[in-house]
Amino acid sequence: MKTRMCGKWVLLAVVFWIVQASGLAQAQSGGEPQYDVYSLSSEASAEVPNDLMIATLVVQHEDADAARLAEKVNSTMSWATQQLGEFDTLNISTRDYQTYPRYDSSQVRRLIGWRATQSLQLETEDFGAASQAIQKLQEKLQVKGIRHMAQESTRRQASDALISEALDAFKARAVLVQQNMGASGYKVLDVNIQTGESSAPMFTARAEMADMVRSSVATEPALEAGTSRVNVQVFGRVQLD
Repeated sequence: MKTRMCGKWVLLAVVFWIVQASGLAQAQSGGEPQYDVYSLSSEASAEVPNDLMIATLVVQHEDADAARLAEKVNSTMSWATQQLGEFDTLNISTRDYQTYPRYDSSQVRRLIGWRATQSLQLETEDFGAASQAIQKLQEKLQVKGIRHMAQESTRRQASDALISEALDAFKARAVLVQQNMGASGYKVLDVNIQTGESSAPMFTARAEMADMVRSSVATEPALEAGTSRVNVQVFGRVQLD
């Protein structure tokens, strides 16, 4: 599926620092001195659309009999997967089946039963289908969390464009230093390029599983994907001629 950038690049920041290490730096190889070496840095960033959603829903049951409890959980999960049969744009997986003992409140702490939980994960680019599916599932499952993020292909496309911008800014700073210092030219000694993405927002539902409220008339959730920021930083050294 093709991804599309939202609008033009925004928030292009160019930050640089210039250091002349007392007019003298030691070469990394051979230990010979290097003169007129300056350290520069530049940065570019952009907002990209969050075009991938991962939703996690959970089911919880309690019973005095462990085998009967497992059957309850399996039955609910079977119901959930049947509800999702019409949504062919959703990637579905079941995860994290866990069983916990339940004790009474007396000092003896007698075992009175078991509690079991299991999660269902939906991953998709189709936010509309995800919203409809979650509405159906809330009849018997609880939303634990919904996370939006930019796909790897979207981040990579943004990073490639930002690398070019950050390198252009780096070279512009090198020319500025060259002209200011009255040098005839410069050469790049080394360059380090770093890319990254700010963490995506996370919506977390109620954590008190025992107070889970199920409703057959649950409303369709409003899913706002938002954006993620992709950053590129360039660090390097230049030597004036």
